[in-house]
Amino acid sequence: MIEVIVTIVTILGGVVTLLSYFSKEKVRVTICCTESTLLTQKPKIPGITVFVQYEDTIPVENLWRICYTLENTGNRNIIGEGAQSSLVAKGGGLPLYTKNVKKMIQLSATDNNMVELRDNMLHFKQWLPDECITTEALVESSGENPELYIDEHDIINSKVIFKNSTNR
Repeated sequence: MIEVIVTIVTILGGVVTLLSYFSKEKVRVTICCTESTLLTQKPKIPGITVFVQYEDTIPVENLWRICYTLENTGNRNIIGEGAQSSLVAKGGGLPLYTKNVKKMIQLSATDNNMVELRDNMLHFKQWLPDECITTEALVESSGENPELYIDEHDIINSKVIFKNSTNR
């Protein structure tokens, strides 16, 4: 009889351990590129030259428009400010990084009441599960396919997942 009770208690302990492992709060951000468009395509017509300038003074080659959504796909709030902040960077912001970008011309966070963009950093009080941040950038590319991303090491105990919904 004691062996049966010990077996039942052991099985119940294993089930409780498995349930607590799989129900842990997770910090996860999914980044999805929704648009990546080369805006300055030079015509292949002899004798035709095209120049692009930003604000009528700054010459730009390889001008791209890149748009991203960043979604809190975890089941935990990401705290951006205060003593309980989930962010590693000083100043309470989440840095946005670039790849294959020679020059950032313009960067904005669009349709977002929860976030403010300053110095290529996203500033927010808290980022709730299922909330999205939409960004749009005009960049001069140093190569093909410029990218915007965040580093999972900038958010404590996080996982960052990258998706691409564009046909580049």
